[in-house]
Amino acid sequence: MRHFDFRGTLITYDEAGVGAPIVFLHNLGGDRHIWRAQFDALKTSHRVFAIDLIGYGDSDAPDEGYTVENYLDMVTAFVEEHELWDVTLVGHCFGSALALLYAQRHPERVRSLVLSSPLTAATLRPTRTAWAAQLGRRVNIDSLLARIRVPGPLAGLIVAEQLGAQQPGPHADEIVAHLRKSWTEPRRLMVTAAISRDIPRLGELDNFVPPNNFPPITTIWGSRNRVLSPQAGGTLNRTLKPTRAIVVDGAGHLVMIEAPEQVTAAVLAATTATRAMDS
Repeated sequence: MRHFDFRGTLITYDEAGVGAPIVFLHNLGGDRHIWRAQFDALKTSHRVFAIDLIGYGDSDAPDEGYTVENYLDMVTAFVEEHELWDVTLVGHCFGSALALLYAQRHPERVRSLVLSSPLTAATLRPTRTAWAAQLGRRVNIDSLLARIRVPGPLAGLIVAEQLGAQQPGPHADEIVAHLRKSWTEPRRLMVTAAISRDIPRLGELDNFVPPNNFPPITTIWGSRNRVLSPQAGGTLNRTLKPTRAIVVDGAGHLVMIEAPEQVTAAVLAATTATRAMDS
């Protein structure tokens, strides 16, 4: 476990291996541990990083700064601090949105993108998760939420909602137990509610058409994702035009836990993908 200072906020991350770099970015409500299977498998051939975003995992949870722009600045600072070039960015949900936004600004530094269940305004809108996000946008009770802990049974339901019907992969029980416990930690509700107010900013991704020579994109969806809409994800693919569009039958939102080998193979393939050159 290592630390990176971003404007006075301590960011925790894991680093291992040597070779072409891969950076893993997690979802809202999760942390770097969701990528354990992929991190462990790929550290034998690549230099891998798994980051706890601001307010999650072992990173600091300040009173403010929960905007898309601030998270994007954090990713930018991390890549520059570690002098990463030709990097494969692997994101999940909010992490996918950050990866895509970063590649829009710095395509020259990115080898490829792996976007697992990318969060946009459209992929969120048809789901029950959107109701909670709308409430978080309309009511600012951060100071109250900072003192509330999610009860254990409710935390279990939150995590269960993110799983599909796939047989979990190795270490899945351990990771799921960790996620349940993390939802009961102080400030977790506050952080998630605070960033939800800025989710409309991600609407621009629904209309983004990658130009020629943009880093190649792989998308991954679980067919039973209840947190974000796989159907809306299919519509998003029509504009993103991914090199590979993977749907894992029976998997839910946490596809990297339910189908770890398939996700690892997709990431590995992305590290050798080539750009479509200008015609």
